[in-house]
Amino acid sequence: MSEVCGLSGIQYQPRVRYHDLDEINDAVSGANLEFVQLKPGNLDIALEQISLGDLSIDLGTINLPIRVMGELDPSRFSIGAFTKGAQANWSGNPVDDSKLLFCQPGQEISGYASTIYGWVSLVVLPEWIESIERTTSRTNLTQIVPCTSIRPDPERLKDLWQAIENIVQPAEIPLDTLAADWLVTDLRNALGAALSSIDIAPAKVMSQARGHFIIAKRAECYMRERITEPVSIDELCVAMHASRRYLEYAFAEAFGTSPSRYFRLMRLHQVRKNLKASGGRTTVTNEAFGLGFNHMSLFTTQYKNAFGECPSDTLVRATT
Repeated sequence: MSEVCGLSGIQYQPRVRYHDLDEINDAVSGANLEFVQLKPGNLDIALEQISLGDLSIDLGTINLPIRVMGELDPSRFSIGAFTKGAQANWSGNPVDDSKLLFCQPGQEISGYASTIYGWVSLVVLPEWIESIERTTSRTNLTQIVPCTSIRPDPERLKDLWQAIENIVQPAEIPLDTLAADWLVTDLRNALGAALSSIDIAPAKVMSQARGHFIIAKRAECYMRERITEPVSIDELCVAMHASRRYLEYAFAEAFGTSPSRYFRLMRLHQVRKNLKASGGRTTVTNEAFGLGFNHMSLFTTQYKNAFGECPSDTLVRATT
């Protein structure tokens, strides 16, 4: 990754524009790809890349149809998400902005991308996929065909895009290590929720409502004890000995929301509690960062949506 600039743990290569296909053969993270321009014209491909440890994120756009062939990262899984209007076919899988393309390590990919096309490629460790797989009610992620398209629930896909944007949008203030950890954990949770869309829901049973309430309360206690830590949903499922889908049903029935959103609300409430008890001897930034909120504009929006006021207003009242 050339001309990389660091942002407290994040390696970021600003957007580079390519006008020659030979220049981008090795530009995609961990991949060895070849390209063929399918229509005449002035080619314009834009690519930017972000790395947080072993996580790589590539964002790209093209203006002309191209043929792509080659091998993906041999040591990591590749998941493709696509912008509105995208149309492509990868290894026999038609994809558009409603789908994810799930590829196993070292998979040979062959296909084409249509005109005016944008994508995001998430290149993740096998440990992510294995842990997500362990939280589903049947093991299926590593048993499906090497390259396949998945159509997640639209809200889960929306959450995944938001998690991606939180990383790729320039931070208003430099990210420390904890903040970067939260970003990665949020992305991992959103990816797990999207991939679990291919899981089979558990059968309804007579004691389901009571069982949902009990496990949701146990999970709530687990999260409260670790409120300043980036707890992943995978970790939560393992601790509760429950599948991801079952835990999501439990939270939906017991608390009316998902585990990850509930955890976010818990952290927002803790920030509010800290601000109110501070007597003005703190800052919104300190309290937000301490609870893992690393994008202040997004945090302020979430806080205002939850409490009907800006966090700065809460802090001002604490001084009176």
